[in-house]
Amino acid sequence: MSTRFLFPARLLLAVCALVAVPPARAQRVSAPARPDSLPMEPARRLRFTTAEGTWMSVDVSPDGHTIVFDLLGDLYTIPIAGGTATRITSGTAFDAQPRWSPDGRSITFVSDWSGADNVWTVDADGRNAHAVTRDERTTFISPAWTPDG
Repeated sequence: MSTRFLFPARLLLAVCALVAVPPARAQRVSAPARPDSLPMEPARRLRFTTAEGTWMSVDVSPDGHTIVFDLLGDLYTIPIAGGTATRITSGTAFDAQPRWSPDGRSITFVSDWSGADNVWTVDADGRNAHAVTRDERTTFISPAWTPDG
């Protein structure tokens, strides 16, 4: 996913332009099969452009150079100075509330990909997504890292 973002840091949460394009490198590791799961195949694809995003979660990388954010159920990274956004998760799951790891190599987030809201991690480049929790009765929100990772 490549999208051009140019905006001052103080408007970070207020303005973004986004075109949804299937990512070339986002990967998902299979969750355990559930007999009661709904089909997870999309019936159609949606392409759109937007100049705003609301109700988004945003986090700044530990080195201060990159932002991770959620928009419409996918996670994206973008240089803090603006530029090209890269979608790092995609699909029918709703991925939200991303937070950088203390070393900046991973991102934790909440996803319903396994059928219930659970905590997941993914490498900063969108590879190696895996579930940290697998609970069908608990709803996880606002994941966070301990200072030691």
